[in-house]
Amino acid sequence: MYSMATATNLRHIRESLKVSQEDVARKTNVGLRTYARAENGSRITYGTATQILEAINGLLAEQSREPVVLEDLGLSLY
Repeated sequence: MYSMATATNLRHIRESLKVSQEDVARKTNVGLRTYARAENGSRITYGTATQILEAINGLLAEQSREPVVLEDLGLSLY
């Protein structure tokens, strides 16, 4: 059975921060394509997910906002 990837909470969080996918990817060791696929619901590794989480929490902290946990991002892990 084939299921299409759907947008994750990560996209909504990033958009609320008013930053681009490239801005987030730049704060990680994750390439832009990998980041974009993660945001669109493709499966990623736990290591990639934690890098993205750290980057998002850094951006949230810069805006004096509460940090999130991995589950809040809605990522699909393998």
